[in-house]
Amino acid sequence: MAELVYRHWNPALNPEECVSVDGNSPGRLHLSHWPGNRTPERFRHDLSTGMALKLAEAPDRAEVLKGFTTVTNNHWDTDGLCSVFAVMQPGLALAHGQTLLAAALAGDFGLFTTPEGVKIDLTLTALTKHPGSPVASQGFDEDLQRRQAQYEFGLDMLPRLLANPDLHADWFAQEFWTIQQDLRALREGDAEIERFDALDFAVVTTDRPLHETAVNTAAGCDRILTVLDTHPGLHRYGLRLTTLSWFDLVSGPKRTRPDWSGLVQQLNREAPAEGGHWFAESLQEPNPVLEFVNDKGDLVPNGTRPEVVKRLMAQFFSRGPYLPAGI
Repeated sequence: MAELVYRHWNPALNPEECVSVDGNSPGRLHLSHWPGNRTPERFRHDLSTGMALKLAEAPDRAEVLKGFTTVTNNHWDTDGLCSVFAVMQPGLALAHGQTLLAAALAGDFGLFTTPEGVKIDLTLTALTKHPGSPVASQGFDEDLQRRQAQYEFGLDMLPRLLANPDLHADWFAQEFWTIQQDLRALREGDAEIERFDALDFAVVTTDRPLHETAVNTAAGCDRILTVLDTHPGLHRYGLRLTTLSWFDLVSGPKRTRPDWSGLVQQLNREAPAEGGHWFAESLQEPNPVLEFVNDKGDLVPNGTRPEVVKRLMAQFFSRGPYLPAGI
């Protein structure tokens, strides 16, 4: 079997020679949890990294990859890089499989499972943004050149990062500390969290913005309403859906995204306030939000009591409950 190379997706590539990981770029073999993927059933997993690890340990791996020359993807993120790495470096990937999965969980689902996983995800996220990164996006004019350079650098760095997740701690130390502090606040009651498990719905009440990774980890669900209380009697409301209902998952009950246009109309009727309106993004987005905002799209105060907003949203989600009755 010829050695595989990484080439960021572009129309010059031959899909028949490509293993397409994580995104939705053309390829004869898919290892992706994105909507519309064609991943073989034997390799399916909640994470694309998990699929690549299944391929890595397959006894017939060489036969499966016969005729392939290229691994490709159409975007940059942690799950994408870890997937590429596991296809190209199967032995090393299997030796660090749980850490790679923890990093991918942090990246794609915003979940804190291990400190090492979160640190690796924060490092790989910062790799495209931090001024100290030699492949920061601002140093490139052309998209294909930028992504190719980032993948090449990331693939070279990942073994060292797996050996030492603090390799670039200066890139993420403040954010990692913030996640830990916000997890503590949710755990110890400084911020309140109320769960409606049968509706896959949680309400977080806080007096300051919290990191999404902390909220996702504590909530453990897909539909999360944040009530931000910064002034007495006034609240900032934001409901968001996580990627749990966007990716093509194999574990747990099937999550759905009911059309929330009617809920937006009802909120504008029954929970209005001067200077703002309820607005929802498309449910086709990976992380759509439904928020009370001004004309610029900024969250603004609303005097409607949280009990009213919570009731309207819970009633909406109860029309299509997440779990069967009685569970």
